[in-house]
Amino acid sequence: MSLALRLLLLGVMLGSACKKDPPPIDPKTEADGHYVAATAAYLKGDFKEAHAQFDEVRRLNPTDKRLPGAEGELLMSEQRIDDALKKFEEAVALDPNRATTWSRLGVLYGIKGEKQKAKEALEKALAFNPKDYNAHEALGDEALEAGNLDEAVRRFLLASDAAPDKARAELVVKAAGELVKAKQGGKALEVLEAAQAKGVKSAALSQELGDRYVEASRWDDAIAAYTTAAADDPSAWELVAELEVRQSRPDRAEAAWKKAIAAKDQALYHVGLGRLCLARKDQACAQAELDKALATATGEEVREAMELADFLSHLGRKADALKLLEAVAAEEEQTKNEALQLATARLAKALGKADVAQTACARIAPTKCP
Repeated sequence: MSLALRLLLLGVMLGSACKKDPPPIDPKTEADGHYVAATAAYLKGDFKEAHAQFDEVRRLNPTDKRLPGAEGELLMSEQRIDDALKKFEEAVALDPNRATTWSRLGVLYGIKGEKQKAKEALEKALAFNPKDYNAHEALGDEALEAGNLDEAVRRFLLASDAAPDKARAELVVKAAGELVKAKQGGKALEVLEAAQAKGVKSAALSQELGDRYVEASRWDDAIAAYTTAAADDPSAWELVAELEVRQSRPDRAEAAWKKAIAAKDQALYHVGLGRLCLARKDQACAQAELDKALATATGEEVREAMELADFLSHLGRKADALKLLEAVAAEEEQTKNEALQLATARLAKALGKADVAQTACARIAPTKCP
């Protein structure tokens, strides 16, 4: 046997002698894999799979302190309030210094009507993490329920300061909305402007800001706010157009209507353009917009029907306008719509249709009718 062959055989023998079986997988390491899989399933909304993976975690590593809290989150998402509460109570016993656990307990105690326990849990959450925005919001909700509006607004704004970007604007709008309900529109405007100055923004916030500017008769500020909102919510172009008309700027109003139509072609916007045509005494233009309005009308919105009827009347087609109003006013769900019934009665009276007027008035009696 040659030397080379002997060396080759020796190498094979040595290699075989050194080869070992792979080490067994550590149960905790395997459990971590199932924990990751459970989290992924939870985020995808596959709650059944998440539960199955958490069961494996418990089998492999029953003392994992993360498990009760993670299962509590899953149970909360399933609206299993009592089960979630038990899990978070177990979690806080294992790790009493975790702010998020106290925050979840506060919310759950609140749902169960245990207000004092809820407040204590939420305050503990904030003691461990003063920027726990969920705890601030929950305390704000509690203050609101107790009739303490100022404290509720303070908490919502603290929550906004600590929240992720998307939630910041929602919390500011929530605070402003409660102030508006309490007839404190001026204070709501201050809250919204302060948030905007901090860089908080969203279409909803800009829309609410525009509404408050309208309430304060700050027309150009309202136009600016609605224009900002329109970047994400093109329906706001309608508000811009109406305010530009009010400010006697028809060219700007026309541009706004056209932007609204470009985003969503619908009858109301063509009616708006048609009214600008009438203001310019351009009958052909108005008729063209009426045709487009009729072509895009859905027949599903009362406001749409009323605006179309009004536009038809201005174009000398009052009989057609009455037919439209009469048809909508007769719908069962609209029989108590006062604005609609009054508009129908008034137009019917103008056309000498006393029976139609009486029918519309009877639906909303004892409201005074023409």
